[in-house]
Amino acid sequence: MPLARKLIRLGKASLAVTLPSKWLKKHDLKEGQDVYIEDRDDYLEIWPKPREAEEIKQEAQVEIEPGEEKSTERIIISYYSAGYTSIRISYPKKTNKTLLKENIRRSLLRLVGLEAFEEEENYFLLQMIADTSTISIEKIISRMELLLKNNLRDLEEYARTGHMQYLKSIIERDEELDKFYFLLSRQVALSLKSSSYAEKVGIPQRPLLLPYFNYAKTLERLGDVFVSLARILQRGQTVTEEQVEIIKKAVTCGINAFQRGDKVSKKELGKLYSSFFTQGKELTLITYLIGNVLSLSLDLLEARVDFEALTPVQK
Repeated sequence: MPLARKLIRLGKASLAVTLPSKWLKKHDLKEGQDVYIEDRDDYLEIWPKPREAEEIKQEAQVEIEPGEEKSTERIIISYYSAGYTSIRISYPKKTNKTLLKENIRRSLLRLVGLEAFEEEENYFLLQMIADTSTISIEKIISRMELLLKNNLRDLEEYARTGHMQYLKSIIERDEELDKFYFLLSRQVALSLKSSSYAEKVGIPQRPLLLPYFNYAKTLERLGDVFVSLARILQRGQTVTEEQVEIIKKAVTCGINAFQRGDKVSKKELGKLYSSFFTQGKELTLITYLIGNVLSLSLDLLEARVDFEALTPVQK
């Protein structure tokens, strides 16, 4: 519940406000001591001591029971994405340690900065050894966009040449796309906990974390669609150059719409979507996946709408 405080005249040009006594006692603040104030445009943040843009040190305690070894990878990714700096994985003797270790190894390959720090008879300790606050959210998104554009290039080359190596590259590239998405999820979680962390990763206005996260999530989902498309092409399905061109236009327009608010891209994307879904095309796995690409490309556009709605108006 917000506390109301009257402004008090202090000198000719300044106004002051009193701080709640309960808050002062909690932080053992006395007259003459410093507090720290940061301007957030439409509100102020007041701290009892300086705050650094560092990851909040949190340790997760995970207990793995026999039969749960295969779920370890997903659990580690969840705690990493939530912003934990260390993850302690305990397990009893009956646990399949070989399988557990394999799942831990796989997860570490997908997570930037997390490493196995200790390994004992009944636990593993995973620790963040890199300061991920040095990587801006925009840089992560740029990398994800580049990976998707490389997928488009490989799909075009496959449609032109029929060489399976291009499909293999699309499938392998998805691991890297996931890695950057998990890193961005971590940056968003830590930014929600600390405004100074948000500033360090390039987001001075924390409400903008929502469209950035939704945009990155959609890029990651598009990567999954490309993998599905590559796998069914490996099994003998065919895709035409015309269909690849629709996919390329949709993804490119979606990215341009988000990054630049490009009106031409927005209109082109709307036309592509309407044309594809009103022509009564035969439903095949290929056309189903193209429909997914078009729908997700519209989600990229929706993220831009949210971005514009949440961007502060410059006075």
